Amino acid sequence: MAFLVWGLLGCSAAYWLLQLLVTPVAMPAQALPLSDRPGSQADLTRLFGAAPAAAAEALPLAESRFKLLGLVAPKNPKTSLAGEGVALIAVDGVARTMRIGATLEGDVQLLALDSRSASLGRGGVISMVLQLAKPDVAATGSLSPAAPSPLNLGGINPPGMPPRSNPSVINRVSSQ
Repeated sequence: MAFLVWGLLGCSAAYWLLQLLVTPVAMPAQALPLSDRPGSQADLTRLFGAAPAAAAEALPLAESRFKLLGLVAPKNPKTSLAGEGVALIAVDGVARTMRIGATLEGDVQLLALDSRSASLGRGGVISMVLQLAKPDVAATGSLSPAAPSPLNLGGINPPGMPPRSNPSVINRVSSQ
């Protein structure tokens, strides 16, 4: 028992000796001490009975928050009413995949899909229609005509190519 007590006392002494002799790690230059941080920026005037300040900012329009990125619309309008179809809609820059009838945000639902648009609304009433962006015009042009190939695999010269002397082809033709 005495050995256990002396062992614990030695471990405790070693621990505190290490705590006193070790130099602390230097603080990185980008770190701020807790005392240098700005305090809470809360408005405490309401706590003491002052009238609330006017609304800071109006919420952005709902139409500007939603963007239609892509969709898979059914060809038959009856299947659209049955919930067939999926749209990829960005809400505040975050893309979400939504089925017809699913709630997008709050009480806004995806109500219907067309070949290039998605209808959003509340309670079955369409309040906004999102359109897909027009596709870019395809680049057109013409290719230069292909040059005749110098490689002759069939043994017959294509039209416009000078005859070549290939001994194996000549020998086969002459032996027949």
